[in-house]
Amino acid sequence: MYISITKVDGSFISDGFSNWKEGPVQFREHDGSECHKEAVERLETLPATTCDVGETLSAGHAK
Repeated sequence: MYISITKVDGSFISDGFSNWKEGPVQFREHDGSECHKEAVERLETLPATTCDVGETLSAGHAK
């Protein structure tokens, strides 16, 4: 499965977060962002679309 990132919020993904004084406000804004919503959706659906690596290796070894 290929996972692409359509929207990126640099503060929470690559740049880091340093403005802790405004943290609660910015966390709420991020929580409502498309980037966050997409990440949550992927987190919820990924287990249903992937398989256990150990099981896959065992099945391949058994053949």
